[in-house]
Amino acid sequence: MRLPKFEYVEPKDLKEASSILSKEVGARILAGGTDLLVNMKHRVETPAVIVNLKKIPELSFIRTENGVVRIGALTSLKKIYNHPYIAEKLPGLASAASSVGSYHHQTMGTIGGNLCQQNRCKYFNQSRWWRSSRELCFKAGGELCHVVKKKSICYSSYCGDIAPALLVMNAKAVLESKEGRREVDLESLFTGDGKRPLSFMRGEILTEIRIPKEAHEGFSMYTKFANRESLDFPIVGASLWASPDRKNIRLAFTAVDRKPLRAKKAEQSLRGGFHEESLEEAVRLVLEEVKPVNTSLYSSSYKREVMGFLVKSMITKVMGR
Repeated sequence: MRLPKFEYVEPKDLKEASSILSKEVGARILAGGTDLLVNMKHRVETPAVIVNLKKIPELSFIRTENGVVRIGALTSLKKIYNHPYIAEKLPGLASAASSVGSYHHQTMGTIGGNLCQQNRCKYFNQSRWWRSSRELCFKAGGELCHVVKKKSICYSSYCGDIAPALLVMNAKAVLESKEGRREVDLESLFTGDGKRPLSFMRGEILTEIRIPKEAHEGFSMYTKFANRESLDFPIVGASLWASPDRKNIRLAFTAVDRKPLRAKKAEQSLRGGFHEESLEEAVRLVLEEVKPVNTSLYSSSYKREVMGFLVKSMITKVMGR
């Protein structure tokens, strides 16, 4: 399949990139391209302008300053999981980065691109020929969401591997535009709207991820259930962070809702201690908080069953440490 026609721009700095994004309504950012270019070939995204950020050198780095791990948005996934400090102190992030696609995806793909990928759905992520056999879904420009059979709503799922690993670490996102810079909780990047899953202001660019010192003083892990673990998007992805005394546990999931989710009720039930009854209660609360729908080949009931299994598995492992 060929790419549609578009204007290609290589800004030299962030100010120029932000200016282009502000002026061009249909402009899209190109980082690694592993998500955007595939969607363009399928004609589910047809941006008029592509803004390639790869020529901006200051967006690829990994630094530790005053206990805070700083990662540039264009840092490749391969560099992240190969970084000695991240592999040792942030194993959940290293595991998530190494689980994305194939080796080629990890070499080309970036942490910023993985976080900002489009939501997915079995009615959206198809070729133009496949989609022509039925009415367009709401995300692709139609009126109806085929998943829930409702108009003007989109229940596509967020399926990125990196987001849950960073959510449990209370990571921050740095956004820059020609108007200035702001730092926000990573969780606030995601809208929960399947059609417009990201909350960027006009002209804003994700430039950096910041992971607080507290995160690498505890223990983290990411686990993924998929057909082919190293190639496919997750059927369910789950991440856990635990404080050194194991009395504070955080849980997050991907591929089960319109945005990556923290299971905050379940976290609260586990706070202060752990026993068999609290584990069962945590699983119950996770399934209560998260309501997957049939956006893939796997039923929502199957995803819920997998989520319960992953929660039990992760907590049992971390308590065993």
